Amino acid sequence: MAVNKRSPQVQNKWRKIVAIGCTHGNLVHPLVLDSVMAFSDRYQPEIRIHLGDLLETTAFRSGARGTKDESVEIAPDYAAGIDLIKRWEPTHITWGNHDVRLLELATNPSAIVSHAAGTLWNQLVATAEEVGAKTRPYDVINGWFEIGGHAWGHGYMFNVSAVRDHSEMLGRPCVMAHIHRPEMSRARTINQEPSYCVGTLANIERMHYARRRRATTQWGHGCVFGEVSEGRSRLWLASSAPGQPIRFPL
Repeated sequence: MAVNKRSPQVQNKWRKIVAIGCTHGNLVHPLVLDSVMAFSDRYQPEIRIHLGDLLETTAFRSGARGTKDESVEIAPDYAAGIDLIKRWEPTHITWGNHDVRLLELATNPSAIVSHAAGTLWNQLVATAEEVGAKTRPYDVINGWFEIGGHAWGHGYMFNVSAVRDHSEMLGRPCVMAHIHRPEMSRARTINQEPSYCVGTLANIERMHYARRRRATTQWGHGCVFGEVSEGRSRLWLASSAPGQPIRFPL
């Protein structure tokens, strides 16, 4: 009797994923952050991505010298960023523009500035290594993780069509932070999956530098979650208005 030999069916494993970003150190909104942490505890994602701007680094910003920003305390901001890494234990981190201020100032001509910035940056990286997080630099080409057919990174453009433009630049759908607007957008291509911005988990009322901009009215809190497999994603965006905890379906 002939036996039909059938090749085993290859099954791609689906893995749960959660992505947040733009927590901005001690500017993070505690109620919003707690809602995301509680959801993560219930959902138990295998992949947890922080898309950058773990810190605010106000005193280190370009142009802070001689302004009131120069006197903003460093320790509370830094401690909050470190605490978030230890509390949430991200598996992946893409550094944001606020984070890399430290790296860029590590070679500052001022010995005091370079020592402070370099020490803080090295401790930040060491904490990420302690929790086993993979990291990507703040780099428009190399600053992305490729997971489930999406590119995951902090983001670089800040215009009204930034999510769509990032996707078209990369040639694939993306999940990003940076612009503080939780949103979904599609690139102007055929049959492409949607791209997302996770918004911010920071207390928007405390981000005084943006309180006179009309675009700030679009800012809000958000989190992307779902499942990823080999080259495939099923993602959802959960969001809330400023100051409101995020309500999740689970």
